[in-house]
Amino acid sequence: NRSGPNPQTLQRMFGLTSAETHLALRLAQGDAPLEIARSWRLSRTTIRSQLASLFAKTETRRQAELVALLGRISVLP
Repeated sequence: NRSGPNPQTLQRMFGLTSAETHLALRLAQGDAPLEIARSWRLSRTTIRSQLASLFAKTETRRQAELVALLGRISVLP
């Protein structure tokens, strides 16, 4: 039972940067963007920018849609 998608799988499938991959993994765990920004000591603007990039690269439009996609990918090796 995996806790989330494999980081290398995400990077390979979507061409994500390391920062985008880490953000995706945190979102898949149920963390909110503001919570992530605070824990990483980054601005909300930075997280929003990375989130926008995640949406574009994964062809999703909403956080819930992205998290659902990540959940489906978590069963991949």
